[in-house]
Amino acid sequence: MRRMTLSILILTAGISLFSNGTSAHHGVAHYDMKRTIVLTGTVAAFDWGNPHCLVHMDVMDDNGHFQHWTLEMSSIFAMSKRGWSKDTVKRGDQVVAETHPAQNGIPLGISSGPDFGLKFVVNGKEIGKESSSR
Repeated sequence: MRRMTLSILILTAGISLFSNGTSAHHGVAHYDMKRTIVLTGTVAAFDWGNPHCLVHMDVMDDNGHFQHWTLEMSSIFAMSKRGWSKDTVKRGDQVVAETHPAQNGIPLGISSGPDFGLKFVVNGKEIGKESSSR
């Protein structure tokens, strides 16, 4: 009986760990990974945190109206390995950023992930230049 209880406890713990890990990461399914656009604008905010860093920027569209974009980035760990820090981007910085836009057309994009990083220029300086991108 004791052995069966221990087996059930280990099995339950294993399932719990696996299911939490897989549901926590949503992947890139809702982004158009075959399309890359370039956004030019001003940083409104920069969230340096896990599970993803976020760059919020105001971009003027073709009609002269501002659109607020959110760019999803990698985790703090991955961004640090690419040369980023919590002070890399600040409110008011001028940014030129490549991003894979959301498939549904909302102003949301992904600019870096665990295995890629797109071009990101802050005040004329390219940050965390990657040797590979999607």
